[in-house]
Amino acid sequence: MRSAFPLALALVLSQPVPAGPLPAQSDGGTNRQEYQIKITDLSIPVRNGVRLHARMWRPLGLDDPGPVILSLTPYTVDDAHERGTFFAKHGYVYVNVDARGRGGSEGEFWPLQQDGPDGHDVVQWVAQQPWCDGRVGMRGGSYRGMVQWQTLRERPSALSTIVPTASVHPGWDYPNPSGIFLSYAARWLAFVNGAASQSSLFGDTDYWRGKYLEKHQQHRPFADLDDLTGLPPRVFQRWIEHPYYDSFWQVMNPGPGDYRTFDLPILTITGYFDGDQPGAMKYYQDHMRHGRDRGKAQHYLVIGPWSHGGTRRPVKELSGLVFGENSVIEMEQLHLDWFNWVFKDGPRPDILRDRVVYYVMQSNEWKHAAGLESVTTDTVRWYLSSEGGRANDVFRSGTLSASLPTEPGVDSYVHDPRQTQAEGERVQALSGSYVSGGMAFAPGPKLVYHSPPLDEALEVSGYVKLEAYTELNVPDTDILAFLYEVRPDGETIYLGRSELRARHRHGVDRADLVTPGKVELYEFDRFYWFSRKLLRGSRLRLVIMPLNTPDRDKNYHSGGNTIHETDQDARTAEVRIHHGPDHPSALLLPVSRDGN
Repeated sequence: MRSAFPLALALVLSQPVPAGPLPAQSDGGTNRQEYQIKITDLSIPVRNGVRLHARMWRPLGLDDPGPVILSLTPYTVDDAHERGTFFAKHGYVYVNVDARGRGGSEGEFWPLQQDGPDGHDVVQWVAQQPWCDGRVGMRGGSYRGMVQWQTLRERPSALSTIVPTASVHPGWDYPNPSGIFLSYAARWLAFVNGAASQSSLFGDTDYWRGKYLEKHQQHRPFADLDDLTGLPPRVFQRWIEHPYYDSFWQVMNPGPGDYRTFDLPILTITGYFDGDQPGAMKYYQDHMRHGRDRGKAQHYLVIGPWSHGGTRRPVKELSGLVFGENSVIEMEQLHLDWFNWVFKDGPRPDILRDRVVYYVMQSNEWKHAAGLESVTTDTVRWYLSSEGGRANDVFRSGTLSASLPTEPGVDSYVHDPRQTQAEGERVQALSGSYVSGGMAFAPGPKLVYHSPPLDEALEVSGYVKLEAYTELNVPDTDILAFLYEVRPDGETIYLGRSELRARHRHGVDRADLVTPGKVELYEFDRFYWFSRKLLRGSRLRLVIMPLNTPDRDKNYHSGGNTIHETDQDARTAEVRIHHGPDHPSALLLPVSRDGN
């Protein structure tokens, strides 16, 4: 598989135009003319006496005001030049705004925290300009997707639609997914440090990987990462005071009452391999959980076989996986068709035949459903078991069985967090292809389980979950679960992974240390949503192993604050997975059988 944690908020600096795009949808007569454009910089007043710098792409020859498309970015306004040009040529004024304290904007930049109120003020200001008819739509990906949700929470009256793509959800998927901090947080903060873009520093992968590895091998506390890399500590030190999803992060995101007020067309886009899929899906699912019927009926979801950058520029091949030509959607055209539908009475985009649109890998077809709950029609349980506790090797593995084992059993591995020798090899295994032998062949402690060959092809669509009855001898540890399809010819396809810090076994919004020796149900429920047709004769491979990587803050198993711990705090953990009639540990596989 490739890197376990895609660069969650990275600006896609250069991506080739994908080959074999889908034909553009008929425009219904709404965008046949291609306009000449004029580019102008603007100064927009917002609260606290601050003025934000913006750039406008405006079609020439349009005498009447019209709807405006807006984005707000921390990456400086030039990042939207290609997109601004595209939309202006098709008859829309496009405005891209530097976030407060970035680019040419005044003020101080506090990433993730301040953009909603500024977004509100910008929307209302744009709506009052002579070239706007009072209607504003927002779009953008990653950080710029998050800004749309934060702006919507402020309820600007002129905001008519949003198209959030691969949206960051602060504290949930970045910078500390599953309550485990990303080393990448330092790299991204360096990228947006100061007013100007720091793209050369950000793009020096060797520098950052070297610093992460230095921290890891020298057992430096995670809190030293800013000093180690030369990052100014202002934001980083504030963030790491909140290692899991507490109120500091929660207030940055919409709450249940906010979702009840969201009553406008929304198009959410994410991908199976998008590092911010958890964030994009949390916004969507919270809206479905708390929103009113009218608002939910206008919220569409498109999810395909794309990486984080691929949600903007899909490609047919991704780290060894190959998809159908129809997986490569012209995203800009989809956005244009959406805005034409919302603003200009054009036809609804053809792909949006229902409110949920998803791509089935291997069978290479798009399917449609009224909601995520109707995609998964059955859940198949595969129970964990082994013979005499032998499950530590791919060749002497445990089993995944459709029947509950009649005898109790225990499988275990031992992990010393001070070990870093093999970790370089393990990181290499994590950064390769999605088509590989999988983590079952990586060095280090692990548990491996295989199912028997499938007697029929099976469409897996939804969220995988692992329920593991677990016992520790320490108050905390980090555990990873990987799932693969092992095809009849031996080819191994990555399906997903879920991580769990034991202190967050009851929820990532709380911390409860473990009572050593106590058996508890641990739910690994952070697998990404995906859809893939498994071949007849394939087997499932489940791998359970420690999380010990330079890419994250290290858990030394003491139960202390992992942000500040070193090898002096280390304790060796024994992780014991119980299975059998009294402890029915199982892999839950979501299956679709109705051919949506």
